[in-house]
Amino acid sequence: MKNIAILRSLIVIGLSGTLFACSSSANSPLKEQASQTWDSAAKTVDIAGKDTSEAISSGVKSTDNYVDDSSITAQVKSKLLAASGIDSNSISVKTVKGVVYLSGFVKSDSQIDTVVQVVSAVNGVKSVQNGLVVAN
Repeated sequence: MKNIAILRSLIVIGLSGTLFACSSSANSPLKEQASQTWDSAAKTVDIAGKDTSEAISSGVKSTDNYVDDSSITAQVKSKLLAASGIDSNSISVKTVKGVVYLSGFVKSDSQIDTVVQVVSAVNGVKSVQNGLVVAN
């Protein structure tokens, strides 16, 4: 954002000087050319500002998704630690765009059901991809 403000300021200063110099001249074509240059520069700065704003917004959204996914993963791990009868150290959790991927080993099919139920109840979880295996 600072770069755009500096760019705009420099263009304004440069073109203002040109317009001032032209205003004292009686040469009309030179005034018209300076005016067209001013308009073109103003449009360029406006477009650059919009593109930069869109890029920043896109980056923020991407960061928000990462933070949300990390938060979901942390909440899932916390809930699994708190769940009785589940060895959460044997379960890996990864979250991508709200989808939680589980892998690892549990002691029974009922534990798989319990883990999936606990994970599904976490705020922000869109779906659960279960890759858990019953260890013998």
